[in-house]
Amino acid sequence: MMWIEVLSRHGEVASRIRVRSDEAHVGRGFDNDVVVDDPHVAPHHLRIYRAEDGELVAEDLGTLNGLYSEHGAKRVTRLALAKEPGIRIGRTILRVHDAAHPVAPERLLTPPRAHARWAAGLGVALFFLLIIVLWLSNTGEPTANLIVLPILGVAIAIAVWASLWSVQSRLFFGQARFAVHLRIAITACLVLVAWDQAAETLSFALASRLVAEYGGLALWAILAVACYAHLRAIGTRHMNFAMSVVVALVVAGAALQYVGKSESQRLIGQRATLGDLRPPALRLVPLASADEFFQKAETTKRKVDSLRAKEPSGAVESEAE
Repeated sequence: MMWIEVLSRHGEVASRIRVRSDEAHVGRGFDNDVVVDDPHVAPHHLRIYRAEDGELVAEDLGTLNGLYSEHGAKRVTRLALAKEPGIRIGRTILRVHDAAHPVAPERLLTPPRAHARWAAGLGVALFFLLIIVLWLSNTGEPTANLIVLPILGVAIAIAVWASLWSVQSRLFFGQARFAVHLRIAITACLVLVAWDQAAETLSFALASRLVAEYGGLALWAILAVACYAHLRAIGTRHMNFAMSVVVALVVAGAALQYVGKSESQRLIGQRATLGDLRPPALRLVPLASADEFFQKAETTKRKVDSLRAKEPSGAVESEAE
């Protein structure tokens, strides 16, 4: 006995046919064991049989469009199905298994309400974290708008992000699963805010402009992990390809940010501050002495005076003309 699965264009099993013999025929003709509605498949396209060692083998019956492995680009006459049960004929993907084929273990089912409760709890944690961050960064007169508007903007962004992924899930998976995507989005936002504060604290503790300038590049990695979680929740068939596209876009965005900061630093110089201030107890690098400060200031003054004394290159060229 063997099972022959016909996959849909989304990679899901559209039909599963049980064949109670050692040989099966596949094609568009109605005298086949498996009838495939594909104009690129021959009336009698494929024969699936057991070899002498008992292994299932697919054999092309001399068709115009031939036989391929599921992910292969080379046409073959025969294809052993023990290690790679997927085959492609025309524009149809088939998978062949026997009764002894192992299946994946049962996956734990998390009810939608559980995801909704997790999303609500994470949302409350994010709300209080944003309030603390906004309160610590406020240096002026505290007003409701300075607290409410940023939090409202974050909430709208999370809702839109989760909704877009839910639409993709509805198209490819058949279910929106909004609570799952909302939970992923809120978790990613929590990690983003936590990392931003950690990077600012580390920059202050080490007195490092490098961390202050380029610590934000790690946010792209967090974005990539969030996209991976969304794709896993959708269960897309071409997971590797979709994740490759996401990684390529994330790397391109990080590279553009890095190049932009490097070019800005080359033209304008380093920014004057390290970022947000933190309590002095968090400082790990000792403060510079007054003598070191004035010595550096004097060195900088000499450089500025020497540059002011030089003739501008544009003025020299204009006089030569």
